[in-house]
Amino acid sequence: MRVVGSAAGINIQAPEDAYFSYYNSPYIGHDAGTAIDIYPRHQEWGESIVSPVQGKIVQIRKMRMGQPKQFPTHDVDYGIGILPEGSEGDIVRVMHCEPSVLEGETVNLGDQIGKTIRSRYFNYWTGPHYHVEVLPQDSFQRSSKSYSLELDYLFDSKTPTAFPERIEFLAGQVTEDFAIGYAEGLGVGSIGNLKGLPAVNENADSVGLLDGGLSHYKHGGVIGAVDLRPGTIIQLLSSPVGVVTKQKTGATHFERGPSVSAYLDDTELRGLSCFIYPHHFTKNGIPQLILIPKIYGKFKGLFDEGDVCELRMTSNNNIVKAD
Repeated sequence: MRVVGSAAGINIQAPEDAYFSYYNSPYIGHDAGTAIDIYPRHQEWGESIVSPVQGKIVQIRKMRMGQPKQFPTHDVDYGIGILPEGSEGDIVRVMHCEPSVLEGETVNLGDQIGKTIRSRYFNYWTGPHYHVEVLPQDSFQRSSKSYSLELDYLFDSKTPTAFPERIEFLAGQVTEDFAIGYAEGLGVGSIGNLKGLPAVNENADSVGLLDGGLSHYKHGGVIGAVDLRPGTIIQLLSSPVGVVTKQKTGATHFERGPSVSAYLDDTELRGLSCFIYPHHFTKNGIPQLILIPKIYGKFKGLFDEGDVCELRMTSNNNIVKAD
């Protein structure tokens, strides 16, 4: 297990082989920097989720959701509250997990607490994961009360090589939801044994790892960035993707603008999903990249595993509304 954030003196831990994100979601906790989404290595619906802390299960809430979506989902979601050892009133809330534990039970760090569910809070491109945040126990249902996460990341800034004329994307898994593959030419950023796409400033310096949905969400983050002043333009290669609004320990928040239009060969994409990856999700040192079709199911029949395609990006002056 590795520590992936802390708040109120509580460390949140994730499996060493899981990937994760702080800003790649439209919901309030990810805009405010108070939540983390952890994606287990198995990446299967109905498979295990493990406890991010050691403590006592103090609350389980079953939540009925809205109307069915165009893709298969569960009818309900769950919130699991864990009171960590030593905490007097602050709990860790885990969401999108069908519990296999009961209130009153004690769990150890890394114990299985349930299984992944496909929530109606998700978009079609959202993979199996669990949402974790720290908040007061008496505010169990209020994400706006979650504490800001402190992140122990420090990126060693450096100047990248010249931007490539062509970006090749090697397709791996292709489904109705997304295409997962590896982009040769987008560059690689590293913090310890974690990798991601490098965020670039206006001086072409790599300043951290990109974390967010480009540009289908209205915000994103740069993990490990230091001394990025508000107003600094954040780029993916030479394409601006957002403007810095605020900074905290280990991360910088940016607001989208201008938006990026991306194409796989001649097929327009809804966006690119950027995460923080351990070694398991890399190929020849390149972290995986998730491409989202403009329309659900659009990739089926157009692309197959093993295809080598051209990935093109352009920045627009217009702002595309996130769904």
